[in-house]
Amino acid sequence: MNNIIMESRKFGILIIFILSILTISCVSAEDLNNTDSVMLSQDLNQSVMLHNSDMDNETILASGSNVSETLSEPPSAQNNKPEGIYGIVDFGSNVIGLNIYDVHNNEVTKKISLAESSVVSSYTQNNKLTPEGIEKLISILEYYSEVMQSNGVIKDYVFATASLRKIDNPDEVVTAVKNRLGIDIHVISGEKEAELGFKAVKEMDLTNDNGLYIDLGGGSCEIIYFVNRNPSIVASMPFGSNSAYNEFVNGTFPNETERLNIQNMTLSELKKLDIKNTNPINDLYGTGGTVYATKLMLNSLGFINEDETVIPVSMLDELLDNIKDDTEENRQKIIDVVPSRLNTLIPGIIIVKTILEYYNMENLHYCTGQIDDAVLFELLENESSKDVPVDPSSENVSSNSSSEIVKVSSKIIANPTGNPIAMLVLVLFSLVISCRKR
Repeated sequence: MNNIIMESRKFGILIIFILSILTISCVSAEDLNNTDSVMLSQDLNQSVMLHNSDMDNETILASGSNVSETLSEPPSAQNNKPEGIYGIVDFGSNVIGLNIYDVHNNEVTKKISLAESSVVSSYTQNNKLTPEGIEKLISILEYYSEVMQSNGVIKDYVFATASLRKIDNPDEVVTAVKNRLGIDIHVISGEKEAELGFKAVKEMDLTNDNGLYIDLGGGSCEIIYFVNRNPSIVASMPFGSNSAYNEFVNGTFPNETERLNIQNMTLSELKKLDIKNTNPINDLYGTGGTVYATKLMLNSLGFINEDETVIPVSMLDELLDNIKDDTEENRQKIIDVVPSRLNTLIPGIIIVKTILEYYNMENLHYCTGQIDDAVLFELLENESSKDVPVDPSSENVSSNSSSEIVKVSSKIIANPTGNPIAMLVLVLFSLVISCRKR
């Protein structure tokens, strides 16, 4: 009878210990799961901030989202911005540019700005970028990568505009660069390009609530008609300074007939856009290489001061008259200021002047805000929105991140022996049983 009572007590003690182990294990495992999930979430978020996935970036820049909502404030007005050195590469039809920004304490400073002549005009045959052109592009991007690395860039982004939109082998170019350098080139639409450019101008340059904005590049001209400082009509004209030169100009400068052909082509494309001026506007806000080069030329020739940013239409006529004839003297005027625009400056000015006259506008505003700035702003916005603990149950996190957190947590719950507190209780219990048997 005594043996039965002793055995019952042992059994009772065993049951109590087992229940205690399970209770401690579950509670501790829950605590560990929470701690581990938070730590893992922080690691994942840091990884997202420093190495944001290409798919996420593609969504940012190629989606149809409203840019004005995404970048409602300039970066200096935002809180909790990521910090570090960022590199933005713009593969355009005229120029391949690199801008390196220092983002610190919610302030953005442009540290370095480089530019190389684009490969599109010199290495395109049958509307395809040639193998030599692809090699030249790879060489430029490789050099830019070295510059970014030496300047401590933590995040880079390479995008292309009409340079790849208008050729017949963009996939071949993108794949070659990816295979050789591991760099992704993101091709953005004309409409998205216009929205990004306007966003930068809106934050940095607009002086009127209503007007017209253009970003004239080598292969296209993005146009936005804005009302109350918001885009009303967004369009892209597949005609730029480089395409105008290639299509209509035989010499260095266009002659009278070629100038007229460029003007008529511009008018034809503008009519297709069907942008109606419902509000009287006098001002055209412009960005892009042609607008910048025009300002530099006017300053160099004494038409405006260096700090002036408003150019009357009549002054464009004077500039075109000043460099009208294809002479060595006139070529040198451009070479001394903007040598890379020797062939495309005059066609570009004709396009801008035609747009101004078509919409009965009086002034061209040179804008400092560039599409590269807006691309940086969107990258910062995207990374800021991800700078919060990852919720494994959220559908907004990537499937890989979510499944990784769930996987780690499940291991802890399913294996209580992995809990150090439970292991300690088991060891103590084993020692007690061993001593009782002795």
